[in-house]
Amino acid sequence: MDEAAEPSAGGPTRGKGGHEIRAEHAASLLDAQNRILRMIASGEPLVRVLDQLIRFMEAEAGEAICSVLLLDESGHRLLLGAAPSLPDAYNRAINGLWIGPETGSCGATVHRRQLVIVTDIEHDPLWKDYVELALGNGLRACTSSPILDSHGEVLGTFAFYYRTPRGPSEHDLELIEVSRDLAGIAIEGRRTLNRLEEAVRVRDDFLAIASHELKTPITTLLLQAGMLLRQRQKHPDAAVPLRDLGPKLELLERQAKRLERLVGEMLDVSRLVSGRFSSAREPVDLAEIAREVTGRLSPAFGGEQSPLQLEVEEPAVGLGDRAQLEQVLENLLSNALKFGNGQPVTVRVFRHDGCARVSVRDRGIGIAPEDQSRIFGKFERAVSARNYGGFGIGLWLSRELLTKMGGRITVDSQLGAGSTFTVELEGAGSG
Repeated sequence: MDEAAEPSAGGPTRGKGGHEIRAEHAASLLDAQNRILRMIASGEPLVRVLDQLIRFMEAEAGEAICSVLLLDESGHRLLLGAAPSLPDAYNRAINGLWIGPETGSCGATVHRRQLVIVTDIEHDPLWKDYVELALGNGLRACTSSPILDSHGEVLGTFAFYYRTPRGPSEHDLELIEVSRDLAGIAIEGRRTLNRLEEAVRVRDDFLAIASHELKTPITTLLLQAGMLLRQRQKHPDAAVPLRDLGPKLELLERQAKRLERLVGEMLDVSRLVSGRFSSAREPVDLAEIAREVTGRLSPAFGGEQSPLQLEVEEPAVGLGDRAQLEQVLENLLSNALKFGNGQPVTVRVFRHDGCARVSVRDRGIGIAPEDQSRIFGKFERAVSARNYGGFGIGLWLSRELLTKMGGRITVDSQLGAGSTFTVELEGAGSG
């Protein structure tokens, strides 16, 4: 943030931007900066901080009407942040403003990444699509500056509007400079705090789910191991028939594998969140991967009596990471086994619109329409799947891996009639 100049004994001084400020204005600005910074430090809601900043700047400027617009997540639109003195109709109309070279002062200032001064809205080409909106709300001039974060990325805009055609005074330019910097600190601070709060929430959710999910296989392992140990201690010299040990050992193996899978998912989440997970983009044969994974998982579906069916309609070679695609397909098949109610599961490999695709279709419990986008979130599960256990990270993990490969995953489902998950990769030839 630019520091305000110390006021002299009585005459004018200059701010960092070179603009002349009288001593009383400099003292007032310094006091305002301190008050805004205290609000930010105390965790005041962003809208209250921006509202307070705007009201002070309007009082200090005398003729200006101020607004803050915030860049949305897509980086293509501006959303209303705070503009308490602008007409409600105007605020509603510009909420969601597209960024571009001729989208008013605010859209243009983000597009150019520099101060934009429009002294007469009625005759300026930047406002050609919005001139009626502005004039209809009594706005005749506008100066807008981009709000930047500490890395120089655009966060939004700070604008001074006027009700007569005019440019900003030297004092107004100094106020815009200070306002822009204070708004940047407030917006970046709030976003950082939001990310921290989200990280804490995710951590707490993860620990709660992990403790519950890990408890079952660990308890089973301990109980079975303890039972075998007690039998051995009770009959140290007895030869235990393998047929008696078989079921216990199979249960131990199943729970150990479940535990291994859960821990593996936890490690994958950790690597993804920390940015230590990379994906290759090289030609991979989806039919070959599907044969490998279905062959490996077929015993879990019942072996020779397995309801698992593989259909390869044509060669489908896409760009991706083989090991991670196997992991994604295993995830989808594990879900099909869990939620399929023992009904047939079909894995289909095909091409469509130049893309390589593999789909997994089950005929189980299905997913309600309102859950179908939510299930790809971290630790999210469909309401219909709540009683089936699991971390709720398999689909999130699959989506993240595919995104890193430049692919995607979609779902088509009907409650009570099963689900079809489709993995799509950019095509890499016919194979």
